[in-house]
Parts: sequence; C-alpha cells; structure tokens
Amino acid sequence: MLLRVLFPFVLWVTSAAVVDGQTDPHSPPNYLPLRAAIHIHTTYSTGDESLRDIAEQARERGIDVLVVTDDDLLRVSFGLPPWRRLLRMSESRRSLLVDDTLEAYLDEVRRVDASFEDLIILDGVESAPYYTWDVDWAARRWTVRGWNKHLLAIGLDDAAAYRALPILGGEGIWLQQDGQSILRMLWPVLGLFYAVWLGRLLHGTLVRLLIGASCLLFLVDGALSDFRTPRFDPYVDAGMRPYQAWIDAVAAAGGLAFWAHPEGASTIPPRSVAGVAQVLSDTPRHAGDLVGTRRYSGFAALYGDHITATEPGREWDRTLIDYLRGDRARPVWGTGEIDYQRNEPGGRIHDIQTVLFVEERSRRGVLEALARGRAYAVRGGDEALQLKRWMVITDAGAAVSGQMVSTAGGPWTISTVVDKVNGAAEAVDLRLVRGDMEGRVDVVAVISGVTPLQVEHIETRLERGSRCYYRLLVRSRTSMLTSNPIFVRGAG
Repeated sequence: MLLRVLFPFVLWVTSAAVVDGQTDPHSPPNYLPLRAAIHIHTTYSTGDESLRDIAEQARERGIDVLVVTDDDLLRVSFGLPPWRRLLRMSESRRSLLVDDTLEAYLDEVRRVDASFEDLIILDGVESAPYYTWDVDWAARRWTVRGWNKHLLAIGLDDAAAYRALPILGGEGIWLQQDGQSILRMLWPVLGLFYAVWLGRLLHGTLVRLLIGASCLLFLVDGALSDFRTPRFDPYVDAGMRPYQAWIDAVAAAGGLAFWAHPEGASTIPPRSVAGVAQVLSDTPRHAGDLVGTRRYSGFAALYGDHITATEPGREWDRTLIDYLRGDRARPVWGTGEIDYQRNEPGGRIHDIQTVLFVEERSRRGVLEALARGRAYAVRGGDEALQLKRWMVITDAGAAVSGQMVSTAGGPWTISTVVDKVNGAAEAVDLRLVRGDMEGRVDVVAVISGVTPLQVEHIETRLERGSRCYYRLLVRSRTSMLTSNPIFVRGAG
C-alpha cells in the first residue's frame, strides 16, 4: 500500500479489512441506497428500444431508478433575411415536439412506472435550448454553433410545463403579445393601404406593386409567429442568457436542471446543400458554462467521454467555492449519466450510475436526494466500485454527501470505505480533495490500496466562521467513482 501525506496536520489510517455490520455511533440517519440510470432515450426520440424493454433490462441489472430524458425538440432552422420565418429551411429528427408525442410520452412513463413495482421511473427531457448561425457568405458555408449544449429537465410531470420551456423552435421562446405586436402588424397593413390607394397619386404601378408585395411578405412573415417577438434568436449571439432562462424556467416549474455532457465536443462534417452551399455543426467543449450559469442542480460528473471539470481546482471546485463564499445560493452536484440509446458495450443500462441515498423509496424520495446531492457517480458496470461509507464526523455531529456539519473546534474525521459491487479485490487510487472559502483547492492525500479499502482521515484546523468541503475521486483499472462534497463549518 502506498501512502503519501500532502497536507499539514493530516493523519491517515488505512486498512484493507472492512468489518460488515458494525454500527457507527456518530452515523447520521440511515438512508436507503438506490442505483439510478440517468439520461435514458427511448423510441420516442433517438433511442432504439421501448421504455418497457429498457425497464426489463434495468430490473435484470439491479437498477432501482430510471430517469427518462427523451429529446424534446430536435430541429434546426435557418431563415433568409428579411423574411426569416417565411423563407426558412429546417431539418428535424424524431423528438417529442417534432412528432407531437409529448403527452403520449408522459403517459407511457407513468404507465410503465406503475407496472414495475421494483422500479421508480422519472420523467424528464433533454433540451438543446439555443444555437447560433455563423454564416460565411463568400465561402457559402453555414455553421450552426452550440447545438450540442444540452441540459436535462427532470420531474416536471406536466406537458404544459415542458412545452413552456424556452427553446429555439418551441412555444416557450416567444414573449407575450404586447403593443409592439400591434405595431408589427400595423405597419405592413398601412403599407398595403398606401400601395393600393394613397400611392396612386405619387407612384406608378410598378413601384406600388413592389411596395405592396414587400408589405404583404412582411405581413405573412409576421403572421407565422402571431406577430410575437422571440426571447432570443439564432442570428445574434445571446451568450449564456438563453441557457440561464431555460434553467430558471425549469426551477419555476418545480423541476431539476442538470447540464449534460459539458465536455462532449461535437463536430459534424460539412454537408452539401443542393451543391451550392455547405452546412456544418460545431460545438466546443463547454465546461465553463458550469461557472457561467446559476440555480441549476448539477451536471454530468461521469459519462461516456473524458472529463476534466471534476479535476481539483477546475470548474466544479470553482462553483463549490462560490457557494462557500455566498455567491451561489446552493451547491452544484455531480451525477453519472449513461446517455442510453441502445444495449451495447460501454452503453449498457448499468454501465454508468448515480447511487442515491434516499429517505424513502418513492418518486419524492428520489427527487429529494437528487436535489440535495446525497449521491455519488460511478462508472464500471459489473466491475463498478461502491462507497460503503462516506461521511464526516465532528465533535458536533456527522454528515454525508450533500450535507454540512459544524465543528466546535475539535478534530474531525473523514471516514471512507471503498469496495467493489462484486466483492472482488482490486487495486484502487483514491484522492481526497479539499476546498475552502479562500479559494484554495488541495488534494490533501493520495492513497493507493486494495479493495475493500477503509480510510480514516483526520484534520484539526479550520478558522472560526470559515467553511470547507471534501470530495472523493477514486479510480481502478475497471471503474471510476466521483463523490458529492460534504461541507464542514467552523465554530463562530
């Protein structure tokens, strides 16, 4: 076993023996662990399998919770100015709003949930709220940017609420009709009146025809949107505002919002359009959006791609430090997202999980654990690691993932037990990350050992009134595990 001490006033005690069934006198209330597969696609959007078939697989693989997030709208549109709605080209794929199956989809989620007593199935959608067009007219190249910036809305359980989310191409993108709507309708009507009647005294027939035709086109173009104004449009880059508006709408509807695959770069090669133009899609990695947005619940801390946002000092720690300083109302939590499309190696229903610690085995219990961060993310399928214990014990109490515990000034212990779900012995590397209000982020210790691995980490120093947090990063040859943070508050 390799032991390295990387922080002053730290004592590590490690053991390769774990005694099952022991009761810790400082333990917080008992929680029930549930294994959740989050980010599921069915035949309602891009998936290849029905929800019932997926539920059967989940049951066989020991999954307790399915969070189904079919795509709400897969459509990209470009309109030629000045009549962008009238002269519009679109491409769409199977999705809930394209096929008008949102109500049927929610009914299916409820129906399958009711028929599987040993499964909890939650409703959700995956949204691409916004994209922008970058047009190079000289090169005849159209690039849609940001199309792969996706978020998950979970638990709204209401078709009207999902339809009202502000996404390009959806009903929620439009502002309510107002006085400006009347003006947008009135001026082309007045123009038509001028071309047909008043203009006879000033202009010839050809000029009046041009004026009348232009006003008629503007009138039809405006009518296609009921003369409403969009909150955002894809022709002027609105930055992060569309994503924040979407997050705020989910929160207002009582749901949970999560950033999906924040480092999942997407580049689609150019495609020829009628041999006269090229269209391509480009979305760079966007982990910085975790810092640039507020009031969302969490993000995919583990998924099928490489991720660096969870590394010490990177974007996740920056959001957690913001929380410690009071710049965020709540912490950002990490989840595991499978992005399930079909049963295939690396993408099986249990290959990436979020293990939740719930107060009750119910929809309410699952949503509450997701909202409060009582969870960890793990990748590895049948070879996955698991946290048998992850808690902080102080002289004033104890806390688990997502919780805060105070210390009256005495030393406190970070207690961890890492094992394998199949009970096998495997070499693991464990890093304990600590962040504080001053902006310091340190890997306070690194442990290499063999599962089952028990670690007791003791710390003794925290300034009065200060706060810090701890989180785990664990890796083995076959699995990765990322915990949610536990917070410690100093006396005073």
